[in-house]
Amino acid sequence: MTIVRAAAHLHSDWSYDATWPLPRLAETLARRGYRVALMTEHDRGFSPERLSEFRAACAAASSARILVVPGIEYSDAQNLVHILTWGDVPFLGEGTPTLDTLTRVREAGGVSVMAHPSRKNAWREVTPAWAERLTAIELWNRKSDGWAPSRDAARLASEHRLPVFAGLDFHRRRQLWPLSVDIEIEGPVSETSVIAGLRSRRWEAKAWGAPAWWFASGAIGGAARAAEWARRTAARNLRRAIGRPA
Repeated sequence: MTIVRAAAHLHSDWSYDATWPLPRLAETLARRGYRVALMTEHDRGFSPERLSEFRAACAAASSARILVVPGIEYSDAQNLVHILTWGDVPFLGEGTPTLDTLTRVREAGGVSVMAHPSRKNAWREVTPAWAERLTAIELWNRKSDGWAPSRDAARLASEHRLPVFAGLDFHRRRQLWPLSVDIEIEGPVSETSVIAGLRSRRWEAKAWGAPAWWFASGAIGGAARAAEWARRTAARNLRRAIGRPA
């Protein structure tokens, strides 16, 4: 068994709202000590043909230092619930109902993680039928949650007894943050071994090398939430000072 450090929930210029080319992102992550990049391009603008092209681009961007694993982030028709997916899953289309997405990913032997449950209070939409098909809940999303994990996600994961994930939700440099998913794999580092490790739930979400759960409660959690409150307050005051909407 080998433990590989993965960066998860990543967008490149294959997504409509991100700009970094895959090779640049892969090289940056490799320099930061990641062995695997779990990509999750938005479903918007994709098609079966584009997914095939994207898979080839991920293979081309991979190297001996880092494996780039293709994946899609599916959104429902309301753009409320987002599901991160990896594995040999055919393209499911845009605006697919969440239960259909989860069912079809599971049938294909893939992996599905609910992204940023606190965004637009998406956690309220979760049903037992969803939970039994999910692989994990994203406890900490750097873009949506900032410097502290989501308490909504922590409650949701505990209620449904699901493991937790940590994702950068990378679109631009400021989302680079010491979050990782440390995956236990068998054999060489490959898409197959990584997906098998994810599907078997053999991983641990980390922040600064420590279990991400540590930052969700207790004194450490309180300190993280205080830092996030200070960050948001400073950002809001700066936007007001320069005349941008708060």
